[in-house]
Amino acid sequence: MFNKDKFDYKVLGINIFSVLFIIMSIVSWIPAFHPKESESEKRALKEFPTLTAETFFSGEYFSGISDWFADTYPLRDMYVALNTGINSLLKPSSVQIHGDVQQGDEIPTAPMQTDETPATVETSADVSQPTGESTDTSESSDATDATTESTPEVTDPDMTNVPVEQLGALLIVGDTAYEYYNFVQSTADKYITTMNRAGQVCAGKANVYTMIIPTSMDITLPQSVRDTVTNVSNQQDAINYMYGSINGVNKVPLYDTLKQHRNEYIYFRNDHHWTALGAWYAYLQYAEMRGGPHANMQTDFTERTFSGFRGTFYNDSGKNPALNNPDTVYAYTPNATNHIDCTQKDGKPLSWNIITDVNDWRADSKYNAFIGGDNPWSVIVNPNKSDGSAVLIIKDSFGNAFTPFLVPDYQYVYVLDYRYYKLISGNKLSQVVTNYNIKDVIFCNNISSTRNSGLVDALSDFVQ
Repeated sequence: MFNKDKFDYKVLGINIFSVLFIIMSIVSWIPAFHPKESESEKRALKEFPTLTAETFFSGEYFSGISDWFADTYPLRDMYVALNTGINSLLKPSSVQIHGDVQQGDEIPTAPMQTDETPATVETSADVSQPTGESTDTSESSDATDATTESTPEVTDPDMTNVPVEQLGALLIVGDTAYEYYNFVQSTADKYITTMNRAGQVCAGKANVYTMIIPTSMDITLPQSVRDTVTNVSNQQDAINYMYGSINGVNKVPLYDTLKQHRNEYIYFRNDHHWTALGAWYAYLQYAEMRGGPHANMQTDFTERTFSGFRGTFYNDSGKNPALNNPDTVYAYTPNATNHIDCTQKDGKPLSWNIITDVNDWRADSKYNAFIGGDNPWSVIVNPNKSDGSAVLIIKDSFGNAFTPFLVPDYQYVYVLDYRYYKLISGNKLSQVVTNYNIKDVIFCNNISSTRNSGLVDALSDFVQ
């Protein structure tokens, strides 16, 4: 007969824990159980490294395994959310940590110097320049002006009684989250080199534009709070450095423009992207620099709204209650056409909408209202134009909300997501420009992409 007085519950607990530990240890080394994407972070996770003689003897292969293991541990999103929830319960009034806030490099005040670039920043004469280009840009291409850009005067709301909470890589102020930005000089320098190379390979073929998009931390975060935030790099200084070091490429000034509209709904509260309104103001800056007629918001587009959006910040914070105030996605359908042909990551074609009704979609996927999300290659044909005009936008996900505004201006809008393009094609920038008779090339990246070595490497590989 079972004698519960002699039953050792401690031994049972140890045995159960040991069995679970052994099972999880075995599972953790089976690649099939490692996720390839993070739903909460909306990003692809690290891939298992490729074994070569070079990576083996340099040690890169083994460090790559370590990075892959740490980044793709089975059930990682569940563990992150659980940890954040437990911390919130145990320490409701203390600082919650989610992710790491890393110390940024010091931002140089003079342009990057290379053997290929002159000491003063000039646009290469080989590249045909667009008419109407503004010579007075906020992120000046002149090294002597790079540190003198003025910040527009703005009125901050009263933040006296608004709770401020630091979550590692996120800062939550009231019902709004902001992402930390740390400048990484080596990666920024590679981005600069890549842009300079893009100007060279497109010389005589196409006008090249780059737009580095600041994030909400330095635009819409009230200055009274921003002044108290430590261990975060100044995005204005970082953009000035990169723009001041890029040659032969048109630098679209966005910082001051967005700053002037900071009290409008130009960034989401609980997602890292800008809104379509923020993208519209960027489009106007691009159109002014390009010159010629440009789209009109009232006559060329029809507004759509999709409510209930809970984005990356909400998920990254472990669904922090402070951010449980859904955003609204405003989208603008081009009246000329709402059709886009996409090539998906598996190479399969997809006939889709430029602006898709996502009212019934999951709360965290509603940014996919724009151009079908992140596909390697997409094509939009404007049936109202027959002049052969063609633009290529090379983008991260910030480009999704920007792309629809290009439709009225061109017969062909080609969309290339450099993060995934190599999955479907080995073509490089020069080949794409030639094959599709591209006249305008736009590099559309948020500033966080310029500190991510993996993304900049992928962009550099495409540009070559």
